[in-house]
Amino acid sequence: MILVPAAVPRTAPVLRRLIDPEQRPCVRAGLTVESLPPGIRVDQLPYESAESVTVVLSGRLSAAGRVLSPGEALHHRPGSSCRLTAVRGAPTTVLTVCPTPRREDIPAQRSGPEPARAWRQVDVGTVDLDPGGLCGPYEDRAADAFLVVLSGVGAFLGELGEVPVFPGDLIYVRAKERYGLRAGSRGPVTVVLGRIGAPGAGSGPEWDVKPMRSGRVRPQS
Repeated sequence: MILVPAAVPRTAPVLRRLIDPEQRPCVRAGLTVESLPPGIRVDQLPYESAESVTVVLSGRLSAAGRVLSPGEALHHRPGSSCRLTAVRGAPTTVLTVCPTPRREDIPAQRSGPEPARAWRQVDVGTVDLDPGGLCGPYEDRAADAFLVVLSGVGAFLGELGEVPVFPGDLIYVRAKERYGLRAGSRGPVTVVLGRIGAPGAGSGPEWDVKPMRSGRVRPQS
């Protein structure tokens, strides 16, 4: 388990590398958080060998003809680029997830009218827990997972027992580690929950046409 307290910045502009595969070769992805001033435009640079995923943590983001709210994610195909615009009114904070596949995991390119979906590695969704509600614990043998607390106070359920978590905290867990979340008794908790597996482990085709936000997410195991 890797805990990054107060990972979500409250001011803009801020850029933070939260999970760095160069420093932690055992992780499956790099995670970066960036807070953008209202109205600013930035380009999502392409990653040639893997997808990248932009997750809105606060504010609103305009991208690919859509406006994304907190908890919604936009997937970028390997080698693609995208212009992101922070909607005016308040800073927008985004989390960028970039998997680092092993060479043997990179799928061969295919030709044809329908692109292969074998490049998809990341599932992202939101979980809303009522006071005292429980998510997990899970044990995913095929994928790493991460969790970002958007609102509320709860307890992360891991190998070391219960660890208090607060808004803005990020937790990253390796494959085969147990993880879950219990909401506190005084209010609901909303978290972004992500799963990083091998290529082809992503979610259904509806993610290609609209951002994904769901009230409940049960990670695959």
